[in-house]
Amino acid sequence: MTNLSDIPRFPLSIILSYLQQKTPSTFTSSSSQNNNNYFPLPHNRDAISLLLTNKRFTYTILPLFTVPKHVCSNYTYTTTEGKDVIIIEKYRFIVLPIQDPNTLLDRLNTRRLRRRIVWLNNNNKNKNSMKKSLDNGIIDNLIVQATIKQRCYQYGRTIEELAFEEWTMVHINHHQDDRTSNEIWRVWPAHLELLRFLDESRDEEIATDQSSRKFSIQRRTIPSPFCFRPTSNNNNKQSKNSPSDSSTNKVFGSNGSITLLASYPRSGNTLLRTLLERITSTVTGSDTRPDRTLSKSLAIDHDLVGEGLVGRPNSMNTQQTKSKFPPSTQLLQQQYQGAYDPIVHIVKTHFPERKGWTPITGNKVLLLVRNPYDAIDSYWNLCCTNTHTRSLDESVYIKYADKFEGLAKHEIKVWCEFHYYWLDMCERENVPLLIIRYEDLVLNTETEMIRIINFLVDEQEHQDNSSNMKSFWKWRVQHATGKTKSKSTTANTTTTTANLGSYQPRSSNGGRNSIGKSIRKKRYSESVLCHMHEIAASMELDRKHNSKKKSGYSTKSESLLCRFGYDIYTQQFPENFKEPPPVLSSAVNSKKVSGTVLINKTPEIRSKDDEYGRPMTFWRRGETDGDKQPFPTVPR
Repeated sequence: MTNLSDIPRFPLSIILSYLQQKTPSTFTSSSSQNNNNYFPLPHNRDAISLLLTNKRFTYTILPLFTVPKHVCSNYTYTTTEGKDVIIIEKYRFIVLPIQDPNTLLDRLNTRRLRRRIVWLNNNNKNKNSMKKSLDNGIIDNLIVQATIKQRCYQYGRTIEELAFEEWTMVHINHHQDDRTSNEIWRVWPAHLELLRFLDESRDEEIATDQSSRKFSIQRRTIPSPFCFRPTSNNNNKQSKNSPSDSSTNKVFGSNGSITLLASYPRSGNTLLRTLLERITSTVTGSDTRPDRTLSKSLAIDHDLVGEGLVGRPNSMNTQQTKSKFPPSTQLLQQQYQGAYDPIVHIVKTHFPERKGWTPITGNKVLLLVRNPYDAIDSYWNLCCTNTHTRSLDESVYIKYADKFEGLAKHEIKVWCEFHYYWLDMCERENVPLLIIRYEDLVLNTETEMIRIINFLVDEQEHQDNSSNMKSFWKWRVQHATGKTKSKSTTANTTTTTANLGSYQPRSSNGGRNSIGKSIRKKRYSESVLCHMHEIAASMELDRKHNSKKKSGYSTKSESLLCRFGYDIYTQQFPENFKEPPPVLSSAVNSKKVSGTVLINKTPEIRSKDDEYGRPMTFWRRGETDGDKQPFPTVPR
């Protein structure tokens, strides 16, 4: 029987909502005693009593169901003694609108285990080998199915244990000359591997189990792709702006490092997150509120279960917390919240184009860049369909040509300001920055992912084993992109950038002809393209004129379009699309620096009344009768 305190947040909300059901017994209101008007008393005291018995419930669950004062319901009834009793409904227990990441991850891994069984059932070679191994040549279907399931997972192991142990054995098998004959530890195709939250404390808990203790030594030596050094490490000096203190180090230890994956919307962050999860077998996060429609779609339909996770547990506004609770209570909240909001080390953000739900401090930055013509066109599709995967019919472009033209002229400025923000911020705060072009990621996936992993890996932590570490991650990149065979008997031929789960990048199959697809389809008139180039050039000239520095990016006269290789007139993009320009050849700053960047605190680059920002939702609803008659779309 599972301990009640171990139940994830979403299933627990279902139990609490059941305990709140009104009972058949009724009480008479004193004000309506004469007219025999009865109503049931709200029966949520059992749910409240249950939560008060557990500290984790008290500090992390009960506040979720607090009812605002202006909508609180007051109930009055008369007792048998004739006294009037007033009950104020301070808590209302309903099923949570979003599912917690632990539940989503368990469901995802369970689906993958099921897919393993189907995959092996469809593999005639494996079936034939099992038939030969059975005695007397008599095949019992139940025995075959049991054998297949035993190859897919170990009996008696939790999903979490399986994920950690499989990752451990993948690393061990990669460095062993004599491969293990135990098929349980086979290396599965990337789309069938289990994901996990990268949390050293959970890893240690699993290692204390008797049946898995033999793997504890190997598990501790697995090279991590993330910087796990504590913030107090002498080799990594704190910057003046770093918020870390002794209490933070005690709570988060060396798990506090966060890499921000920053991108203008529709620049390929979903593709990159999917690749990173398949290479590292760990969950990535996002600073978007998890209850939004698009976030729930990514979490449920596209297997990105880390929507809403921002790295550190309880990273909510600390000023509000300090005003309500003493430091000891805050520490308890942080510890218990970690059970429901696991730690992630890569967090997607669109800031400063739009704010995330909470402030985040990053130690490294991956800046994903896409040519503005395709990115803006894709952003238009996103706004009009409210999905990540559907494309508009050509009739919508024709009918709303003026709206699309206005959006294109406006968004080129937002696109430039977004990338200037990150280039300037990382240079000023001395934060390691790596620039990746979406086009290079699609055309040269293996090369780009190796470059990204090398940036993420902390080589100083593994100097004695750097060659093995690089070999391991190179193999993981090839394995995730379908460029190599598994270390077991089965080839991984199903995983490519054109088939990453349910999400497929629009430019994955057309090679170089897919780059600049919006230009080839003549989405933009010549006047609009000229306007976009003029805006980019004028913004660069203004920056050069206003800058006080005489070196670095601020002195370069070429616009961001030229710098990233997207200029149509001087570089003949996209027909003459070339290899990455010098600005992308390496990290802007060395990854040995130790600055930090705080996001989601300063204002957005969009004004609140920007008609091409979030108000695009209201425009779409107004044109589609509240989404009852959506814009026509075409298959991708």
